[in-house]
Amino acid sequence: MDTVIDKPARIKGYALHRIVEQHQQGVPALWVDEGSQLRIRPKTVMAPAYEIGKLLGFTVTACVSFNCHGRHRYLPLDDWRGRKAWLEKQADKHGFQVVGVHVEPKMQTVEPHEGRKFRLDASDFTGLLRVIDPAKFGVALTQGIGRVGKAYGLNLLVVQ
Repeated sequence: MDTVIDKPARIKGYALHRIVEQHQQGVPALWVDEGSQLRIRPKTVMAPAYEIGKLLGFTVTACVSFNCHGRHRYLPLDDWRGRKAWLEKQADKHGFQVVGVHVEPKMQTVEPHEGRKFRLDASDFTGLLRVIDPAKFGVALTQGIGRVGKAYGLNLLVVQ
């Protein structure tokens, strides 16, 4: 389902976004920077079917944000409980239950053009999940679990 390619260590941030766009030739995709590799998942692929109750290890780097009067608001970096609550809410919407999770909050700087930059929440979640609704879970695997930051390598749910 995923394409995993080796990448030069010096390529990061917005340059990865451009590489993924060119690689995909217009086909929408989610992606994540895994250090020495880049994982790309086209949104058009069929996700494998998992049965109800299946336990899976997972990782996801997600933009934990809330909409407040049309602007994205982020939690303070020391609020891991709020991030866990956000993930549990996403899990309910996307057909899985969080069994256990480790949260590592951080921010990511994006520089799309010279002289312009902004920051996104890029919290790392690692843990164990249980599939509750296989159809919704399949959509989560191909569409991601959050709204903000998909173009910048966020919200791709990777399961083992």
